[in-house]
Amino acid sequence: MHNITTYLTYYSLIFQVQSCSNTAKFLAVRVGGMENVVLEDNETTFEQLHARIERTVQILESLEPNCMNGAETKEIILETGLGKFQFVGQEYVTMFAIPNFHFHLSTGYCLLRKMGVDIGALDYMKDVFHKVEE
Repeated sequence: MHNITTYLTYYSLIFQVQSCSNTAKFLAVRVGGMENVVLEDNETTFEQLHARIERTVQILESLEPNCMNGAETKEIILETGLGKFQFVGQEYVTMFAIPNFHFHLSTGYCLLRKMGVDIGALDYMKDVFHKVEE
């Protein structure tokens, strides 16, 4: 780290990864009924961030396939520093979890580009495009 801008940018990237991870994990907890797994939010290196992402994927893969069936109307209370917010399951997924996840994902993507990482839209959205043979 050479200057304060690089320092702040790097740690902002860490926060974005942690936020994506927490959003995905809490979807499994709040809507899927999974017992909460505490993730410490103490990563400081890229290696630790990669491990955090892998741990989040493991958490999601451990969910029972049908655990969210019928949760569309389940009451969800989201407690934040700004207060408590009430949702039903479908609203929580579509109006909070998905937008929040993509907000932090796109912010992290933009930080990486600003840091000079050679990534583009297809790196961000690679699983969206399915090429059709002509």
